[in-house]
Amino acid sequence: MAGPQHEPFSRLSRRRVLQGLAAAGFVATGGLVALRASAQAPRVVSAVRRPDGSYAVVALDTTGKLVWEFPLPHRGHSVTPSPNGQVIAAFPRRPGQTVWLLNARTGELIRSVDAGPNRQMNGHGVFSDNGRHLYVTETVFGDVTSGEVTVYDLDTGSVVRRFGSGGLDPHQCVWCGDHLVVAHGGYIEFQDKAQPKVLDPARPPNLAWLDAGTGTVMRRDQLADPKLSIRHLAADRDGVFAGFQHDDGPASSAPLLGYATPITPLGALPASDVLWSRFKGYVGSVAIAAERAEVVATSPKGGVLGVWGRHDVQLRDLREISDVCGAGVTDDGWIATTGFGVIAGESAEAQRADYAFDNHLAVI
Repeated sequence: MAGPQHEPFSRLSRRRVLQGLAAAGFVATGGLVALRASAQAPRVVSAVRRPDGSYAVVALDTTGKLVWEFPLPHRGHSVTPSPNGQVIAAFPRRPGQTVWLLNARTGELIRSVDAGPNRQMNGHGVFSDNGRHLYVTETVFGDVTSGEVTVYDLDTGSVVRRFGSGGLDPHQCVWCGDHLVVAHGGYIEFQDKAQPKVLDPARPPNLAWLDAGTGTVMRRDQLADPKLSIRHLAADRDGVFAGFQHDDGPASSAPLLGYATPITPLGALPASDVLWSRFKGYVGSVAIAAERAEVVATSPKGGVLGVWGRHDVQLRDLREISDVCGAGVTDDGWIATTGFGVIAGESAEAQRADYAFDNHLAVI
């Protein structure tokens, strides 16, 4: 398999970044970085663009060396570890058709699961607690475009069941207690991109709370501004933080981060218009670090990373990092990755990798 076989990070301080991850024991529930207990040495996994312009999923060890590389036929998006950390689900960037299940130690393909005709995968999913099933957000095309969650059996790759996601344009989904929580962007997409996507005023964006056992929608949270598309999520057992995209794009100064609990509807976090204008209408990733009681949100369009208190939801820090999207928080502080291949840390010197990182990162 073609690909770099040398150490991709440029200086010694890269070790501080990755060893900080290895030591932290951080688990992001639905965000960007997850450290899970495992007998193996921790590995950083991400979908990337390689130097030759092709795409792959790569794993790096804690010294920054390439452990394995799995080539992709097109751009990937997120990567999610199974509860035991032994399997990586690599999701395609939408419109995608295939999720690749990889051996977390070797990068070898275990099997792939396919969406089937007249539907697309939307870049995200979550494992069941026992690791046997994978819940994937999908868009179904037909006379009426709709959102669904498909449950795949990972032993066979077959479809167990499908149920409505609770809205239009489902994107990231997370567990919050017993609820499967799904972010809905509210955009009508057209198969094969025959027309530009548009917001559907009849089915506005929402945050749907589902009973995953029955597929029943327990609640739908909608924001007052129907142009705020709900995209990215991070959750702990107490609640869900949601990152938004505004249809007005960089001209928007609307709030772009919200919070909901199983009993409290989604509401926007308070902050000034000046702050939100720095995010240029888009939050690309959200992560929670319970140990540090912090929430991280990034904007590649604005080139900023914000850190909020988990409980007081007050802004603690705002950094300028060009094209930043991947982010997480460890005991040693946050780290972030960019489309330019930069790995930045709260206290460590920024480093450059041989890969351009996509939106999401996992550490197993």
